[in-house]
Amino acid sequence: MDTRLLTSFLTVLRVGGITTAAAELGFVQSTVTTHIQALERLVGTPLLDRHPAGVSPTRAGALLAVHAQRILDLQERMLTELTTSAAEPTGPVRVCAPESVCAYRLAPLLPEVRTRFPDVGLSLFPADTRTALTALTDRRADLALVLEPSVHRPDVDLVDLGVQRLSLVAAATTALPRDRPVTPVELSAADVLLLEKGCSYSDELAALIASADPIANPPRFGGIETLKRCVAAGLGVTLLPTVAVADELADGRLVELRPPADLARQHLWLAAPSSRWRSPAVRAVHDTLRETAPPVR
Repeated sequence: MDTRLLTSFLTVLRVGGITTAAAELGFVQSTVTTHIQALERLVGTPLLDRHPAGVSPTRAGALLAVHAQRILDLQERMLTELTTSAAEPTGPVRVCAPESVCAYRLAPLLPEVRTRFPDVGLSLFPADTRTALTALTDRRADLALVLEPSVHRPDVDLVDLGVQRLSLVAAATTALPRDRPVTPVELSAADVLLLEKGCSYSDELAALIASADPIANPPRFGGIETLKRCVAAGLGVTLLPTVAVADELADGRLVELRPPADLARQHLWLAAPSSRWRSPAVRAVHDTLRETAPPVR
């Protein structure tokens, strides 16, 4: 069997449509359609239900998806072991993580990874928790780091790297109190700025504000640097990992407030697919992240 057919099929399932899958794979739409038709002829039954919103797997399609993942995993393992030393860390490793973790935790580790494993190509991709964990199951990522109070996924192996400290920050001119926790009511009356939906701590803060003011709709920002600059300019208050605002707190561009006591403690989790074979390169990066990324407490 041509495993490109399986790759096309899994991509169609993931993105929910043939046209979108073709664009992602770099094919014309007719090529992906031909791949799906070839698979359906091979198994003798329809694999996709087509509807106006896109496609979804039939019962046979859902079963094929499980086996297709295993076949592609076996192919990856075979090619790795045949083309390189089975014990030598070589090849690409794709890691998904929140923007703050990519910029402030992982980027400083890149020189060490390159020195220790010169034949490993480490790629970093910013992603929220849902996107990162989906990328693991869809084979678009090998490892993920996620920020959540807890994670419950039976298909993912998790290592708790510890508590990630967060800071509620504002400009030095803020009128909010600094000697006690800021209340949800005070926050709802202030201009709170948040990262995009899917960021666990921003979503939690939004829910806390909504509990005090159901019609509140804090603005969302696509990046940490833009968000920090807006807060430093006096446009509002935000919640970010302390490591991401350490420089601004040190030089006085931002001041730290005491957050509401009922905000959950965010943990940094290292995640890997539990059923997928890990190449020597993936194992090497996994162990390096576990050993050299101690929690900020």
